[in-house]
Amino acid sequence: MLTKKQLDDIRSLQQICQETENIELKLNWDTLKSRPANEKHDYFHYDKGGKLLGYLALYSFGGPVELCGMVHPDHRRKGIFCSLFEKAVKQLTQISKLLINAPASSESAKGFIQSLPSSYSFSEYQMKRHKSAEIGTINQEVTLEKAVSSDLDFINHLDTVCFDVPKEEAAAFNNNIFSCENEKTFIIEYKGVKSGKVRIQLDEDAAWIYGFAVDPLFQGKGIGRSALTYAVNHQHSNGINWVHLEVAAENDHALSLYKSCGFESYGTQDYYEFDLNTLKP
Repeated sequence: MLTKKQLDDIRSLQQICQETENIELKLNWDTLKSRPANEKHDYFHYDKGGKLLGYLALYSFGGPVELCGMVHPDHRRKGIFCSLFEKAVKQLTQISKLLINAPASSESAKGFIQSLPSSYSFSEYQMKRHKSAEIGTINQEVTLEKAVSSDLDFINHLDTVCFDVPKEEAAAFNNNIFSCENEKTFIIEYKGVKSGKVRIQLDEDAAWIYGFAVDPLFQGKGIGRSALTYAVNHQHSNGINWVHLEVAAENDHALSLYKSCGFESYGTQDYYEFDLNTLKP
């Protein structure tokens, strides 16, 4: 578990890095705040005076491991992140895939990634919607119900058929996050029949939407649009000013749906797959 000081140091360094390069770093703060005490996921580089100069985080969501990090702008090109990276990958001998995450507009991140045996994998748009955006219409036959443990098989099924996530990975991920206090999963029902799901995470004055999916058997009926509008409006009515989500850049259908519901893109995250074969002796 990360200490309050460590979390404060990470947030302070993140702010400096973001302001310097005008970027958005994806550090998954909900995960950082609930790190398990018996697992090593975080790597720090402090100077002799106790100032955090470099940080690297690993995230395991049941499938590929994701990596993200940063170095103070005044202390780059000193081998700080390379050292953190070398320490981190030593523990990744049993994983099947490592994805390195970096803001698309970060020149410093691109420079580091180009030095690695890695290849571009995909990009995600970060999108947000303010409560002042125009409110859409909702089909009253579409409802959201809080998921219960007996819904996990259906949730895993949706991750498999909608996102091509292997069944075992979907189960591992959903079992892990299902009981999170600040993150809830809802089942989308159409005429009383389970037809999709959405995860909503709360963080201070913002909400994040994840894992939004409609079963292929129910697609094309406007269910997704109504469910998304319902979820977003519900958050705004509870005092949440901004609702955020992420969507794969190549998913034109989802991108159009989110834009039509008042979401605007404000950043892009690139993912690169690291060649794990280079770690083998």
